Amino acid sequence: MNMEILNANQKPWKEIKEIYMEAFPKAERKPFFTVRRSVNKGKSLLLTAMENEVLQGFVMAIPYKNMVMVDYLAVSSKIRSRGTGSKMMQEICRYFPGEKIVLLIERLDDTAENKDQRIARRRFYFKNGFTSSNIYITGRSGNMEILNFGGTVSKQEYMDLQQHALGKLMFRLSGIQLAV
Repeated sequence: MNMEILNANQKPWKEIKEIYMEAFPKAERKPFFTVRRSVNKGKSLLLTAMENEVLQGFVMAIPYKNMVMVDYLAVSSKIRSRGTGSKMMQEICRYFPGEKIVLLIERLDDTAENKDQRIARRRFYFKNGFTSSNIYITGRSGNMEILNFGGTVSKQEYMDLQQHALGKLMFRLSGIQLAV
């Protein structure tokens, strides 16, 4: 498998959008044009995993100060459970040595209808070297847990990173706040 960060006009946007739409629930998806715009403006990096010219998955990362937010990581449903996601996470961690890498997952909840998926997702990230920051947020996308790699972020660092990632207006509209 070949992983690379391509510039925006080389990207297989149609295939990226297909994987994006199938991989994330509506509440967790930003409008796709905003994802594209963020990459085109250089605010986000999009790392694609290709094999035999076919998109296997992608990671969208937003660098800020000494942190990197993994905004989206998705693997094509056609090839899940083959180690592609782990290889992509390892690649992101290698690409940003010495940085704190941060991501959000749905908070574990015994009453959630996707309880098993949440447990599996958390186990996947822990297997790949991530730990809980013990910071939780609520917002329009639900109750989320912040995981990190390469160092623990503080609540303030995380909120600054989120505001940078979304922009001031979208940050306000997102309703993101620290949970107790």
